[in-house]
Amino acid sequence: MRMSSINPAVQVAQQFMLGGAVKQNHALEHATIVLLSKKYPDVRLSGISFASGFFVFGELPTEAILPTAHEALNLLRTTNPELAVHERCGTNLAVSAMLTGLSAMAVAKMRRPYGNANNVILASTAALVLARPLGLQVQRYVTTQTPNSSMRIIKVTPRTIFGSPAHFVSTDNPDASGLFS
Repeated sequence: MRMSSINPAVQVAQQFMLGGAVKQNHALEHATIVLLSKKYPDVRLSGISFASGFFVFGELPTEAILPTAHEALNLLRTTNPELAVHERCGTNLAVSAMLTGLSAMAVAKMRRPYGNANNVILASTAALVLARPLGLQVQRYVTTQTPNSSMRIIKVTPRTIFGSPAHFVSTDNPDASGLFS
């Protein structure tokens, strides 16, 4: 089995530009965490994705992750592509923060009588209500992508990060490893 061929400079560019490898790993991260959550309902899980794979944070047996990631990859490509979108994704938080901040700033800059504290609070609340469905759509169309047929899961490596258990799921995706994939 060959190791990931993506070079470090391209990995950084993929991360900043939200390239295909990052988006496909993000989808696989979500699906893997959903399946692991069903198998281990008492374990608090989170993750973060990169061009070369993704981390799963949480106290889990290492041997449970690889088969679950393979199952997730299969489900994403076949019957459950919606597993790519997760309600607790950081994308939702980012969309909420941006929308709320922008709406509050816009209303605060309005002339009297509109630019008062009540209207700023009202605009912020309305933005928060809109942010949830918008965040899910941003995930669906911007920050995740169904993994292509060239994506392969290479291995799972256990880690300890800041004293917390984590596992890195290494992937290789030749068709998404270019700078503008």
